[in-house]
Amino acid sequence: MEMSTAPRSRDRRRLILVVLLSILAAAVIVGAVVIGRDTGIADGDPPAWATALGGVLQLVGLALTIATLVWLVRSGRFRAGRESSLRRLHPSDSRSLQQQVRRGAPQNDADLGLLRDTARMMINQRWYSLMLVGFVTSSFGQALLKFTPLFAGLFAMMATLGVGAVAFSFRDARRAKAFLCAHPEPEDHKSHDQHG
Repeated sequence: MEMSTAPRSRDRRRLILVVLLSILAAAVIVGAVVIGRDTGIADGDPPAWATALGGVLQLVGLALTIATLVWLVRSGRFRAGRESSLRRLHPSDSRSLQQQVRRGAPQNDADLGLLRDTARMMINQRWYSLMLVGFVTSSFGQALLKFTPLFAGLFAMMATLGVGAVAFSFRDARRAKAFLCAHPEPEDHKSHDQHG
């Protein structure tokens, strides 16, 4: 019983940490906007190179985001994610499956089929991070167009969060691949899939 409650309490602590960090980030943004209005820190006069580069980066980021979304839909990855049986699971059950895949250690009573589906979903999710890269690129363009310390600070915070999310996404994909290698599909199931 203790083993099942330990991951849940760890998940609860992580959730509280994420909520607190989000509140802190929102407070920093609101404070920066209020202080920036009074001090003129939000009034920028970008040089010509910053205006040109900012406009180009905004267009590149927007194009990357749209191209990634179109590719995800056309390749079937978007539909596979939406039609997955994992979407019907309770969020805590889904987090538990992801933790087991990340650790490469399924619980004794775990459904290996669900764990394999979770691993495949984690591998597919890394491609969604390309949209995040597009968003961060557009944000950098916006920061250049505004050319103020306020927008530079906001971009730095968003870029840090974006880089962290992309890194975690690719790390999870590597762990999910390792899980699938360590727990392959049974041979009879593979042959049935090939004939079907």
